[in-house]
Amino acid sequence: MTDTPILLEEIEKPRKIFPNTLQRLARHFWYSEQSKNIIKFADTLETLPNVEVVCILDEKNHPIGIIQREKIFSLLSKRFGRDLMIRDTVKDRCEQALIFSGQSNIIIIQERIREMARQNEYIVLVDSEGVFSGILSFRDLADYMVDMTNEDIALASLLQERFLSNVDKIDSLNMEIDSWWMSAKGVGGDFYFIKKITETKFFASLCDVSGKGVSAALVVSVVWGFMSGYGMQKGLKDLLSRLNELVVSSFHMEKYLTGFFILYDSLTHRLHIADMGHAHSLFLRKDKVLPLKRTRVNLPIGVEVEIEPVVYSIEVENGDILLIYSDGIPEQDNPEGEEFGEDRIIALTKKASETGENLSKILTKSIDEWKGNSPQRDDMTFIQFKFQK
Repeated sequence: MTDTPILLEEIEKPRKIFPNTLQRLARHFWYSEQSKNIIKFADTLETLPNVEVVCILDEKNHPIGIIQREKIFSLLSKRFGRDLMIRDTVKDRCEQALIFSGQSNIIIIQERIREMARQNEYIVLVDSEGVFSGILSFRDLADYMVDMTNEDIALASLLQERFLSNVDKIDSLNMEIDSWWMSAKGVGGDFYFIKKITETKFFASLCDVSGKGVSAALVVSVVWGFMSGYGMQKGLKDLLSRLNELVVSSFHMEKYLTGFFILYDSLTHRLHIADMGHAHSLFLRKDKVLPLKRTRVNLPIGVEVEIEPVVYSIEVENGDILLIYSDGIPEQDNPEGEEFGEDRIIALTKKASETGENLSKILTKSIDEWKGNSPQRDDMTFIQFKFQK
């Protein structure tokens, strides 16, 4: 800073600015010394139309407050305003301001100062020696957080799409698979997973993570990574127990997921099933809906430290169909508030089986017609298996 007597001057911006710090968001760098006359200050300010806010400094260049352009001109425009303030200094008329280190991490600090935004429009920044280094507005901070959130959501959505496009192909098992996924908010907590274990075995699941957005996408990534790396040598029970341990240790029971998990062996035609609090499934045999044994004793993954998952098995026949879907499909309402319901899902599954159409085509068309102008309430996902011998 200069020692020359001045009314208003702009500091030199820091040469090195670290990413993700408040200093990165600073847009205002004007200052004035505390002893300057407020009238002369205002007259100078009037010649600088782009200056919104000025920091007032003491003799050590430490901030003592701010003067906002609109507020000071409002005071001066009042009757006898200039006469009443003619002997005042800028220190007399400055207002207190929030002062933070410019090297403060944006993510960490924004939680602390969120409540302060109600009483303050600006944040004054200082360097390691307490010297003024810039000003940012809460609007700038809010815009940055929105942009960052949007970028995170876009990245999470992209990752989720890549996950679902990279499920294993199991054509060698003479299996017909149809699937569909549609997030309600760009990125959600629904996902399905298919993994080929051997030439005759595969593992699959459909899961619904609690919550939405980036936090749910984080859980999806963790769960997807675990299932991708798990060898399945110890079977479905062990996978579920270990997955539960991982989710609990990672998210401390603040996040959980429901899921429908299957393991199929085409040599024995045995289908092993574990319903972990999901319950949205349909088993169709020769156009008849057969009830699946409901393992309601199974809790969702991540709500208890230890679980003892119940797994049961059935022998499939040629043409059997297993449909697993998330609750966003039956709970989608129309403009009158009526839900799509389970019966329509059953009818459409039977129709697809009879006509040979893809369920993903006729179901999605039916849902679009049903909801009309109603917004999509929740993520929608399904995966259908048609078994062949």
